[in-house]
Amino acid sequence: MNLVERNGKVSGSLTVPLNDDRIGVLIGGNGRVKKRIEKETKTKIEVDNENLEAVIKPDEGATLNDVYKAKRIIEAINYGFNPERALRLLEDDQFLDVIDLREYTKRREDMVRIKGRIIGEKGKFWRLLEEFTGAYVSVYGRYVAIIGDFDQLRIAKTALRMIIEGRQHGTVINYLKRETSDILRKMQLWRNM
Repeated sequence: MNLVERNGKVSGSLTVPLNDDRIGVLIGGNGRVKKRIEKETKTKIEVDNENLEAVIKPDEGATLNDVYKAKRIIEAINYGFNPERALRLLEDDQFLDVIDLREYTKRREDMVRIKGRIIGEKGKFWRLLEEFTGAYVSVYGRYVAIIGDFDQLRIAKTALRMIIEGRQHGTVINYLKRETSDILRKMQLWRNM
């Protein structure tokens, strides 16, 4: 990371490691995804297939925020999100948070079991988690990544930790119902002021 901002101009570059199976997703057909990220963030992205990394350089008029948005979008794609979901990170109130399942277990069998619990039968829990929170969730390799605003991340991350620690799906769903209805109630009160 060697970005510098002087007199309102950003120079330097930022390097993001890539998984080899996500490079094609980052580039997209005819370079469509990479070009869109570049356009939306006022950056140039060079993908190095050999070293498995993307180098982000600011274009004319780019801010540090633009470059860091490009970085977060590339990281999200690298954590298994499709580009459309990752582009949600263009919004200033959206964040990427990642849980490394190795913090909870070292054994491969346990990790497979935990990922199965997060996904649920036929993806049911995963879908419910996204519907209740409004966050996007990706389960990729040893990581569970979340894209959302502050409240969405807080609720989704707590629910995921509950599942990882072995709580029953029903208990976690009740937590999600309680938390999301609490937020809706607070929003309604705020609107009525």
